[in-house]
Amino acid sequence: MTSAVRISCLRNAWLGVVLFAFAGLSSPAWADPPALVARMDRFQGTATLLPAGSTSWSYANINRPLSTGDQVWIGAASRAELVAGSTAMRMGANTSLSLLELSDAAIQLKLTQGIFEVRVRQSMRGRSFEIDTPNLAFDLQTPGDYRVNVNPRQGTTTVIVRAGRGMAYGAGGTSYPVAGRQMVQFSGNALRPDAGAFNPPFDGFDRWVAMLNRREDDSLSARYLGIGMTGYQGLDEYGRWESDPAYGPVWVPTAVPAGWAPYHDGHWAWIAPWGWTWIDDEPWGFAPFHYGRWAYLGSVWAWVPGPVIVRPVYAPALVAFVGGGGGGVRWGVSLAIGSPGIAWFPLAPGEIYRPVYASSPAYVNAINRTVIINRNVTIVHNTTVVNNVQRTVYVNQGVPGAVTAVPAAAFVRGRAVQRVAVPLRAEQVAAATVRFSPPIAPVRQSVAGHRAAAAPPRAAFERPVLATRTPPPPLHDTLAQRLAARDGTAPGAGRPLLSPDPARLGQFQPARRVQVIPVPGRVGQGARRHRPPLSREHAPLARQRPENPALARAAFPGAQGERGVPHPPMIGHAAHLEGGLVASPPRLPPPEYGRNGVAKESAQPSQPPYRGRQPREFRAAGVAHPRPVPERQHVAHPPAHGPGLAHRPESRPEPERHAAARGPRSLP
Repeated sequence: MTSAVRISCLRNAWLGVVLFAFAGLSSPAWADPPALVARMDRFQGTATLLPAGSTSWSYANINRPLSTGDQVWIGAASRAELVAGSTAMRMGANTSLSLLELSDAAIQLKLTQGIFEVRVRQSMRGRSFEIDTPNLAFDLQTPGDYRVNVNPRQGTTTVIVRAGRGMAYGAGGTSYPVAGRQMVQFSGNALRPDAGAFNPPFDGFDRWVAMLNRREDDSLSARYLGIGMTGYQGLDEYGRWESDPAYGPVWVPTAVPAGWAPYHDGHWAWIAPWGWTWIDDEPWGFAPFHYGRWAYLGSVWAWVPGPVIVRPVYAPALVAFVGGGGGGVRWGVSLAIGSPGIAWFPLAPGEIYRPVYASSPAYVNAINRTVIINRNVTIVHNTTVVNNVQRTVYVNQGVPGAVTAVPAAAFVRGRAVQRVAVPLRAEQVAAATVRFSPPIAPVRQSVAGHRAAAAPPRAAFERPVLATRTPPPPLHDTLAQRLAARDGTAPGAGRPLLSPDPARLGQFQPARRVQVIPVPGRVGQGARRHRPPLSREHAPLARQRPENPALARAAFPGAQGERGVPHPPMIGHAAHLEGGLVASPPRLPPPEYGRNGVAKESAQPSQPPYRGRQPREFRAAGVAHPRPVPERQHVAHPPAHGPGLAHRPESRPEPERHAAARGPRSLP
């Protein structure tokens, strides 16, 4: 048996060879899934979701990955935030949003009513972002802050650009540019402006957005991860950064009970095309469970994110499943309660994740790039020989408490793991074989969940919209059909999920009633877009220890240039803060549409309490507004691309060194 970690000056060239070999075991149909997903980061009040491929609405969960085909409804007196990589999307009350496409190449959204704000912070070179409304299609052309209001009662769409530049397209290919600090209201679909203003005043929704922007700009975790990793925003309040001699920067959760282990507080759901996906209950539980690896250091679990990657590739769950036997329910573990079970443990740094869904060799390499800790560390698997068969032994497989097991039926039906977990004997874990996903098909509850919700008003999603691009077809769930055909069922879980009636499912497709309008000069418009190959932005950036902390800040949020959007000061009653505008007008107008039939933010929410832990800011019952943030003086940061910094790679500040013997220390 070889050592688990060996310090070496050799580069990790072997890793690419191994990953390529594993990638060849994937499905021959190399249709890579999207590398980017969105996360329901937070919400107040009522937020409901219609997952792609489902016909049943359910209450939204924080940390649930959202992708192409999902539809979101934000109820009365409610608001919510979605994050997708470095892009933050905020929605107000009575807002209907459909994700027509969500990928690295393009984001295309269908907004039929409500208030929607988006903050784009990374360069849009080679990518598109389009918001389709009943009156127009709005194409974002630069990073910036944009707001779109759709008022169905008045039949208008209002576009507000706080910073950036966009182009509105109407029927017949007409266009209307909207630049920074402008507001334009349109009715009909011929792009005839009804009203306009320069430097429109801020309302309560704008101030809430400004508070969230400051939270992003001040994030300590962004300095270690970059801003392209979905879900990094939730780490600062619930853990601390340290430095480990072997792994470099690691994040240690602090708001967890004794004996806690990763992938234990949450549930499993089926999300196409990835299959079985972990949804954690912790308010910080997104990034650490879909990127990087977990290591047991001394007496604590630490998340190892690996090198900074501009656009890291999302994974449904970075775990290994243990079991034995054949396929379907015959594969698994035998529980003490007498029923078949499913067990898993987190992958450790250096251990390869091999997708069971269709993927290319380039995708498999990209999704595993975070396992390379640094170029001076080589991870070597332990191996053992049993009955003349050589088998890989995973590091966390033998860590006490690392392996979690539940009845197979509870796994498939998405039950809360912490409520149904069953202990395993050590000899069961040691003798089990390892897979990267259980060969069991989903059931209806695997997709829709258990928190059924009433459908929103039918008209909210039925209004036709204009678009300049043809939405891609829905994601095909071939993996679920293949598992069902192989009798991959669990006793007591229900019938495997089969494709619903196409006519019925078509009624719920978000791409319905999308009118594609011609755009002069655009090549290949209306044709189906092909996802581009994974680019350099999915590769690790060279890590360089900053000599000056200001250089680290310049490479991350708040800096000017491509990674941070400079915000011009408002004229009149506004304060210019880095990364956002905080207005303080003496009088505010009434809430948007308050006198036009849309409910004001005073009603009580109707959504039942969420079983998981809500972020501290929204944990109180009711629809309390966010706590006011005191005014702060603006501290100028050096530009990210000033003299001598034009091509300097992203840097991380040096965190505190980890000392397992005396326990972790908090950062000052």
